[in-house]
Amino acid sequence: MPITIGRGFLKSEMFSQSAISQRSFFTLLWEKIKDFFCGTRRSAADQYIKELCDVASPPDAQRLFDLFCALYELSSPSCRGNFHFQHYKDAECQYTNLCIKDGEDIPLCIMIRQDHYYYEIMNRTVLCVDTQSAHLKRYSDINIKASTYVCEPLCCLFPERLQLSLSGGITFSVDLKNIEETLIAMAEKGNLCDWKEQERKAAISSRINLGIAQADVPPIDDAIKNKIAAKVIENTNLTNATFEPNYVQSSVTQIVYSCLFKNEILMNMLEESSSHGLLCLNDLAEYVALQVHNSLFSEDLSSLVETTKNEAHYQS
Repeated sequence: MPITIGRGFLKSEMFSQSAISQRSFFTLLWEKIKDFFCGTRRSAADQYIKELCDVASPPDAQRLFDLFCALYELSSPSCRGNFHFQHYKDAECQYTNLCIKDGEDIPLCIMIRQDHYYYEIMNRTVLCVDTQSAHLKRYSDINIKASTYVCEPLCCLFPERLQLSLSGGITFSVDLKNIEETLIAMAEKGNLCDWKEQERKAAISSRINLGIAQADVPPIDDAIKNKIAAKVIENTNLTNATFEPNYVQSSVTQIVYSCLFKNEILMNMLEESSSHGLLCLNDLAEYVALQVHNSLFSEDLSSLVETTKNEAHYQS
């Protein structure tokens, strides 16, 4: 999802790049919290802090949440009380605060809001990211934006609502809670871990198979498909990924379609306008499915189809 750095009401609080460097961000934070970690865990925590302080390539909201959880897991048991989680939700808004406290000091505070997120080091805003709306792939007149919040049962940021803005000033939202509730039910039954293993394979394989199909190359056998898939997986850094040549759709995509079908406004809109028909629904479902996959696995599959198409042309 496209991002821009900085918000007007926060700019006066942000560190000047000439006054404090990225290295200074890291040093300031690390000096305050390094004693929370011991032994070999310090080197791992050191790397996470460096990633968090990389203002040239800032972590997204999901990664910030992952980094905070990783630091918590690495901390000494006696220091875990310094890590604080606050999640607020009412009918109008939601927000999440993740803080590391040291007495009266707050070395790190991460704030995740509906349309932006930012984090502070020693009460000074280091980075703020506005999450801008995106366009559907084949429909530039449709703006879409997913509102993501921390889902405690799934331990990740999860898209709960989709906002659509159409030409003519029409705006409405699609509730995505059915997707979240389906996955939470799996977790409560103890099936989620096994399901996720199969789902990741299906999500990756189905998009690779789609890329091969869209490449419009002469028919190829499974051996060539496997060769293309291996190269694509390598080029996209999908660690420990496996490919199945027969997958055509993932479970998440099916769950997303089921959720979208329940929204009467969306279904009526698609029926009334031929330009926003089945292809529009497919693009919308893919957008949501990619958001859900990124939440569950912290990996972006948005370029997988195009990468596969290019590799299929090369192999043929």
